[in-house]
Amino acid sequence: MELIKRNTGYGLRALLHMAAHRDVEAFTAEELAETADTTTDFMHKIMRSLKDAGVVTARRGPSGGFAFERPPEEITVLDVVDAVQGPFQVNRCVIGLGVCPRSGHCPLRPTWLRVQEELEAGLGARTIAQIAANLCDDEDTGARSGD
Repeated sequence: MELIKRNTGYGLRALLHMAAHRDVEAFTAEELAETADTTTDFMHKIMRSLKDAGVVTARRGPSGGFAFERPPEEITVLDVVDAVQGPFQVNRCVIGLGVCPRSGHCPLRPTWLRVQEELEAGLGARTIAQIAANLCDDEDTGARSGD
């Protein structure tokens, strides 16, 4: 089971590429797809989700492409997860009482809520700018970063 879906990973890679190359005004879906190792059509869908969430803007035309709507210092990994794959939930009972008939007396509910809080805190604590800075440092030293 994947908590972070493949399309979210592609979106994160695209945003990291954009953040690492802040001198570029706009990025084409083709360039971002190549960077993320996916298809251009799939990248268009991912970037549309990020645009709808106010993470990026899209401009048409010969000098068009995608650019940050908000600074990468303000965009967290959790923002991207929520934008691309929807609200992050470890289990349906974290949505709220009444979703599951057992939620009021389920011994697992406190555990799911704690895991949800910890994952959200962890994903919300890292910004695209922070991760991109590490990526740039790795490129400067010749080291390779993992996914």
